[in-house]
Amino acid sequence: MTQQLLFEDLQKVGLSFDEVATQLEISGATVRNWIKTGYLEQIGQGVVSIESFENFKNKVAGEEKLTARANKSLKDSHNQVELQNKFISLLHGAEINSRELGNQYEEALSNSYRNKEGIYYTPINITKRFFQYLPKDCTKLSFCDPCCGSGNFIITAIERGIPPERIHGYDIDEVAVELTKKRIYEHTGYLSANIQCLDFLESSLKPQQQSFDIIFTNPPWGKKISKKQKDIYGRAFKTGKSIDTSSLFFFACLERLRKDGYLGFLLQDAFFNIATYESARSKALSLEILSVIDFGKPFTGLLTKAKGILIKNTKSDKENIVQCENTMGAHDRLQRSFLKNPKYIFNSNTSQNESDAISYLYSLPHVTLTGKARWGLGIVTGNNKKFVIDKPANRYVAVYKGADINENGLSEATMFIPNDLSLYQQVAPKELYQAKEKLIYKFISSNLVFFCDTKQRYILNSANLVIPDEDFPISQIQLSKILSSKVMNWLFKNIFDTHKVLRSDIESLPIHADYFQKYSVFSDDEFANYLGLEELESGTFRIKE
Repeated sequence: MTQQLLFEDLQKVGLSFDEVATQLEISGATVRNWIKTGYLEQIGQGVVSIESFENFKNKVAGEEKLTARANKSLKDSHNQVELQNKFISLLHGAEINSRELGNQYEEALSNSYRNKEGIYYTPINITKRFFQYLPKDCTKLSFCDPCCGSGNFIITAIERGIPPERIHGYDIDEVAVELTKKRIYEHTGYLSANIQCLDFLESSLKPQQQSFDIIFTNPPWGKKISKKQKDIYGRAFKTGKSIDTSSLFFFACLERLRKDGYLGFLLQDAFFNIATYESARSKALSLEILSVIDFGKPFTGLLTKAKGILIKNTKSDKENIVQCENTMGAHDRLQRSFLKNPKYIFNSNTSQNESDAISYLYSLPHVTLTGKARWGLGIVTGNNKKFVIDKPANRYVAVYKGADINENGLSEATMFIPNDLSLYQQVAPKELYQAKEKLIYKFISSNLVFFCDTKQRYILNSANLVIPDEDFPISQIQLSKILSSKVMNWLFKNIFDTHKVLRSDIESLPIHADYFQKYSVFSDDEFANYLGLEELESGTFRIKE
């Protein structure tokens, strides 16, 4: 039976094997291998879930072992007990460089284990960046890394002048704990009993736990724990809807941080802009944020971007200034400017002038598509090789993919499928495709590209559709012009910084429909001028002086 979907859960929409292969530039055989080894989740015949695809792309794809063995069956496993015993034995050797041994241990962990446990040790050059915001004299402060790994944050704390006896570290990996202890001893001659093999989240559930002046860590992003445990931790630490591992550690660390203490986290880029982490961002904005640092892609071979955030555990001042750093330099942002963003998104690479222009756009009279439209997904055939042909045929209909929608309109159809929609894995209600008028747009894209379709065209799932209500104040062709405009694309990129065009993001965009009361024809320049903006040579916009 055909499953009919509107737009209830974009994260569970499927991509065909061919689409996955094209986007990752791999073969179909590799896609099937990565399904067999658990990297991708198959949700139907020839279909991979977008959720697993995004997780794979952000957290796994590009690792050296995957790249080197892209078209081989991946035997990605190891015996953790044997590996731990081997490295603990090596640690007891007389002549051993513990830092180098830590690197070897991380490399010896299989990709699937590292992904499951969220194990990616923080480079030492990154740990040092967090300490630049601390007071000059740290000798009387206590320090904790609740996910210490091989100890890079802890060694940096020692180099920063924090006495080793005031340093605590925790990890569930016995090898990591022993590595950290040995490194402390090599640096200071101090045999620490404060580096312990235990679960920080679990221990933080117990009353009257020790608190610290400084907590810096790189939590295990996306670590696989049961929903039951997430719910327990979420209730205990008051995390709201943010119950990903990163959020759980974020709130748990705040519970253990002393007043006026410092919290530093290295986090996946998604923490700063995805709806899942909105509760965590709201909590962060209630405190004094010192800095947000964009580290780009700090882990060798991983596609995942990462950012650091440094917070002082004191109530936020309305005029607090956040120093935002990236590979291009640094700039200051008013902390309250993040509060004005949809979902409290931390668009830290946006300058204060750009942020002011964004706030200004939202202050102008506008409407949104929230509750004012019907939404539909493109077709998931379940097997493109079986159903798709490249020439018109009897009882076949043209179908358009996201790449066919471009700034100049719609390309000629190059794909055709049987007109019996009951054959396919997922489709929207037929009446949406056959609407007299509808907007279709790219889904997997960092740009907003909309096209007003009046010929009842069908689309594949790399494109989606929206039909505004009849009483929406402007026509669909006018809406497509605004949504595809330079101003709206600039706004979208500066707020969301994503490669997926989600319904919730589109619904939050301000539609300045009154423009068409003054102008009958759309022009990018006239639209910007009407809004009181001017475009700079760099392609950004600012409020006209």
